[in-house]
Amino acid sequence: MSTLKNLRAEDVAGFGNYKLTFHMQSPIMLGHPWLALDGILAHLINRELRGQDCWTLPSKEPVHAANPQNVMPLFKTRFLGQGDLYHASVAWFDCDEASTATVYKRFDESRSHLIDTQKAKIDIGRGHFKAYAMRLPYVPARTATFYMRGNLMTALSLLSHLPGLGKKVAYGYGMIRNVSVEETSEDFSLVKDGVAMRPLPLFYADSNEKMMLAWKQPYWARENVDACVPPGAKVSWISEPAKAS
Repeated sequence: MSTLKNLRAEDVAGFGNYKLTFHMQSPIMLGHPWLALDGILAHLINRELRGQDCWTLPSKEPVHAANPQNVMPLFKTRFLGQGDLYHASVAWFDCDEASTATVYKRFDESRSHLIDTQKAKIDIGRGHFKAYAMRLPYVPARTATFYMRGNLMTALSLLSHLPGLGKKVAYGYGMIRNVSVEETSEDFSLVKDGVAMRPLPLFYADSNEKMMLAWKQPYWARENVDACVPPGAKVSWISEPAKAS
């Protein structure tokens, strides 16, 4: 899956600064304005820890409550991080255009006999078996680029199990052709050329542009939302995080 460019053996043994470019076979469907590398890796670690149980969790159960091992400390140990601010950017696409597609979910009547229920009728208007049509944006990007500071081999080992980028991979979106890796001269995972490369909470950084955003994984958790400098905004440091090492 991965192509390494100009990397020395000692670089991949510990922490380093890298640019990861995903070369895409199909458009990337989004459920959120940004794809965060630390969120992707945390999900892959969660799946590695839980195995098949990863897919059978109650939909509203927080990760930390569901597993006493706690995925996040393992993530910090195995990959990268400074406190809770991980040195991993969001995805940067090679195009600015976007479109939308309608995604359908329908009840599969041919398998209804497999449902363990005492009800004579399945309600598809609400609840677990609700049918719906949902419009979601997709980006016809040929490449998606992430920046990171961390252990490259650990990151690539996890990413080798990634089926695709974004939502609705089972529909054919977000198919990955390969990933190329380049060493960078500096850590661009947080800020590059004065621009925020990921959500940066205001106790670290400041900007004329501010948004309420989740700034750490899991990004769906309300308690992780705070006032942030959004990706793409000009930024200045208030208290620059130390480099993960």
